[in-house]
Amino acid sequence: MDEAEDIPCPCTLRIAVVGGPQYNRLYQRLALFEKETGNKVEIVFRGSHPELNDFLASTFNSTISPSEISKVQLDLISTHIKYAPSQVHFLQELGLDLVSDQQRSEFLDSALEASKVQNRLVQLPRMVDSRVLFYRADVFEKLGLTPPKTWQDLLMAASAIRRAELPVANSPNVSASDRGTGEASSQNEMMEGYIFPGKLSGLFGTFYELAMMEMQGSEALFDRQGRPIFEENVVINVLRFLRELVVSNAVPKDIERYYFDEVSALFAEGKVAMVADWPSFYGEMKRTLKEKQPEAKIKVMRYPVGANGKRVAYSGMHSFAIPTSCRHGPQATKLLHFLVRDDQQWIEASESGSFPTKRAVLQRLVEKTEEKRRLEGSEAELDSERLECLKMTVEKDMAMFPHLKTYPELEEALYPVIQGAMMGRVTCQEAAQQMKAIAIALGSVYEQCA
Repeated sequence: MDEAEDIPCPCTLRIAVVGGPQYNRLYQRLALFEKETGNKVEIVFRGSHPELNDFLASTFNSTISPSEISKVQLDLISTHIKYAPSQVHFLQELGLDLVSDQQRSEFLDSALEASKVQNRLVQLPRMVDSRVLFYRADVFEKLGLTPPKTWQDLLMAASAIRRAELPVANSPNVSASDRGTGEASSQNEMMEGYIFPGKLSGLFGTFYELAMMEMQGSEALFDRQGRPIFEENVVINVLRFLRELVVSNAVPKDIERYYFDEVSALFAEGKVAMVADWPSFYGEMKRTLKEKQPEAKIKVMRYPVGANGKRVAYSGMHSFAIPTSCRHGPQATKLLHFLVRDDQQWIEASESGSFPTKRAVLQRLVEKTEEKRRLEGSEAELDSERLECLKMTVEKDMAMFPHLKTYPELEEALYPVIQGAMMGRVTCQEAAQQMKAIAIALGSVYEQCA
């Protein structure tokens, strides 16, 4: 065979990706990939992860045949380690011919291991997601509060902040109940105490980490085989705590409206005193704070401890994968490696604040952050504290969801029940019974698919 025939011809790669301010910077780099390789990249879908999941589920339904998959014309996708098990029927295994031992060794061990499903590597990790707690130290000092050591401490501090009726600086006269409607209020907006995502995957993740800090045994939610149990006493206690947050005004009354982006924005705009936030929101949050709240004093800490004395941060990793519908294997593999290359991870880590999955990038981030702290002093103190806090959280507090093929369905089915109990539409006991029944039913589907 002529050597020239081994060189893949330039092509157009069709991809589907997760979108949002914290993710889109990377896609601007696709022009560089096109320049380096001569290939073109067409983003055929970009949306939030729930939207992306729906798109992929409808594109690759569980009954799709191999001949139908070949007609999909999708060459690379964004995914997530918690969603990949439900997508494994259309994800290519990344064998040593696609990801060599040398390339694998460049990733953190925990990141690469988490990217496997049934011991098969099916994705390459883009960034680590694990939440830490940011709080307004100036507000705490003004009210004589101390940083929360437990979740009950957090509830009490958040309630005290709301009772203090601190006006939001430079805020238009819009009340918490009017947010999102644009309707004016006769009173100034008051600072809220604490906020977390009140819907969709964000609410389910919050429930999960609180449950992990509530249960006394290791099998309160899942048994050793990963099958759902959802012990009612653990679930009820968590739901009661979420309800108490609402009743005590520790969180906004309309918390069920907010998802990840809005939660981060409320803290950055000085409208809430505490937030549990993800690494990739940090860059935008810091820029907004500097613009709108230049006098604010921000501190960061690991999560408070739960009833069982543990800290648990619901965690995961964004990733990229090659679907079995891929038409241009060699070029798609090049794009896969390009998207997780050190220079791309450095841009996301240094600009957005994401936590890298590559060893060299993390080491560089640590060194550059320390250098910046030495040169700029207090101006860079938050960067240094945040990175150290994240490292400790990733090392000691991370909790990732079991590999369930029915995870998206479980998340989608359970969050409205959690939300109903949190908002007082159903009792916590009724909600716990519903959640157990749903989880066990979906668990049986998981067993059949495993």
